Amino acid sequence: MTDTEIREKLTSIAMEKSSGWLEKAKTRRGNRAWLKRSQAIALRVLRTLREKEMTQKELSSRLNVSPQQISKIVKGKENLTLETISKIEKALGISLMNVPLYEKSQIVEASEYLSKNFYAKKAIQRTLEYNLDPKKDFVCENTNSAA
Repeated sequence: MTDTEIREKLTSIAMEKSSGWLEKAKTRRGNRAWLKRSQAIALRVLRTLREKEMTQKELSSRLNVSPQQISKIVKGKENLTLETISKIEKALGISLMNVPLYEKSQIVEASEYLSKNFYAKKAIQRTLEYNLDPKKDFVCENTNSAA
């Protein structure tokens, strides 16, 4: 091959399609937060599968999705919906996400309210007693029927 032919060949190869690495890098940087959480979920799912001696294929059948979908999930690159996370939690019997019920400011407001309201304090106390005693059946006070 001559120099001209080599240049033409290199030019045609280089101009056909860009690699898109810059766009991919920008996307990764922009999605860093959810990618980090997705990877943490992937590790937890893989660890649980190993502990339960369950295959990805078994998990896919429990979730009624394709094995390829589970493969994407355990690679940590899938943008999971709350619905999917909930299904995974149920299928594996684990918790993947915890959302705090109250922020600190709400706890302070609630404690101030409770200190002033006798009935609210009693309701909270009954709830806590129920939660601490797993042998109790939950009974609706208004109807006296099990819920």
